[in-house]
Amino acid sequence: MKVGTAGQTAQESGVADDFVAVGPGLAAASDPCGGAASDPCAAADPCAAAANADTPDLTWLLHRAAQHMRAGLDEAARAHGLASARDWIVLSALAAGPRQTQLSLAHSLGLDKTTMTSLLDRMEARGLITRSHDSHDRRARIPELTGDGRRIQAEVTGARDRVEADLLSGFTADEQRQLRDLLTRLTVEPSAHGSCI
Repeated sequence: MKVGTAGQTAQESGVADDFVAVGPGLAAASDPCGGAASDPCAAADPCAAAANADTPDLTWLLHRAAQHMRAGLDEAARAHGLASARDWIVLSALAAGPRQTQLSLAHSLGLDKTTMTSLLDRMEARGLITRSHDSHDRRARIPELTGDGRRIQAEVTGARDRVEADLLSGFTADEQRQLRDLLTRLTVEPSAHGSCI
């Protein structure tokens, strides 16, 4: 596959059609450098410059791949009544366990406690979680999924799998395994840090 701008690459590989199939407006939302007349990148075309270098910029490539994936996941989350993929990630962390305070949950996901509290307030209002006081520290609260929370988390997980399958449809099974292996090695390095959402 020839390396061009993100929009060109998506069109040439057929990925752009897959994005449109996930939901309306996804292609435009996920590719701000896709070559439209109102393209904010068109004047200096930094997207093409980053992709067409002799050695394409790895940071840019990872960022663009994450944008494509996140746009599809955000859309899937919103279709299930969540604000964004961030809500699903929090639900997934609660589903995976272990039982923990909301402060510990915030730390594990790289969120500040104010953002986490606001997010959990919204989820609790929707009936997706409940919060109880920690028996060891009455000031601390422990969020847990409700039945509705587990159902939504599972449904969005299924939608995530379909978004991934669409995004990776141009790769062979071996290429997909290799991509996952390489990205896993990048993300489990001891020096890796920062928010996962």
